Amino acid sequence: MLASRRVARLRARRQEASEARAVTAMRAAAYVRVSTEEQATTGHGLDAQERAVKAFAESQGYELVEVVSDPGVSGATAPASRPGFSRLIELAAAGAYSVLLVWKFDRLARQIVYAVTAVQDLAEQHGVVIRSVTEPIDTATPMGRTIFAVLAGMAEQERAAITERTWSGRREKAERGGYACGSVPLGYETDREGGLVPTDAAETIRRIFEMRAEGLRLQMIADRLNADRVPTKRGGTWRPSQVGYILDNPKYRGAVEYLFRWNGADAHVLRKGTHAPIIRSPSRSADSPHGLERKGPGASGRGRR
Repeated sequence: MLASRRVARLRARRQEASEARAVTAMRAAAYVRVSTEEQATTGHGLDAQERAVKAFAESQGYELVEVVSDPGVSGATAPASRPGFSRLIELAAAGAYSVLLVWKFDRLARQIVYAVTAVQDLAEQHGVVIRSVTEPIDTATPMGRTIFAVLAGMAEQERAAITERTWSGRREKAERGGYACGSVPLGYETDREGGLVPTDAAETIRRIFEMRAEGLRLQMIADRLNADRVPTKRGGTWRPSQVGYILDNPKYRGAVEYLFRWNGADAHVLRKGTHAPIIRSPSRSADSPHGLERKGPGASGRGRR
């Protein structure tokens, strides 16, 4: 029985794709980076790194499509936020290369978390492997992947520790009544210590509460604000949901409230805040603006804004 023409077309397409991958596999891009301090103290400047990666590319038979640099950029900066590395991501997305050459892996980042994340993103999203010119690490080989897996495991532990410390710190700050996380609500700004202080927009908040006390519905309040061209926090028009969110936000009455989640456990924190309230309600207790103070078990995590 003869195969259909459809099978022949599929085989032809696979052959073309295989040939295209073979061509791309020999195309490389290079990334060089140096901070001002490093160039002054070590002499391993951009020119020295570029010479090294070009020589390596020639010795391995790579077609070097572009050398991208980030001069005077600290290794503590996340790679994705650098102009040069962003160019590498664009080239990878376009399928311009499949191998990224670096003088050393620390050119990607000083912090292993950043370096590992950058390598994983390039591999998973664009099929790009990394080769270090001066180190025996090639993520295209079994040994290179093994070494990198160890580094990735270390990075994962570090990421988890950083996350736990961050959220634990936020919960502790919330327990003390401080502004712990989330966007700064309309009517406030942060001071040098990270606390909330009222701004001129506090008058808008007072007006919203006054209209609600008069019995106006959320839609009517939004309509009046829009008619008077009162801007929202982002400069847009008012919607009933935004008005409702403000009316329900305990920060305006001098409290802080967060629902933290960590490792599957919730912790509800409701405390009298250390900031000045915009709305003073005589019907509520100063120590517990929204009723009884509640606190759930568990560790820190996502908080309410």
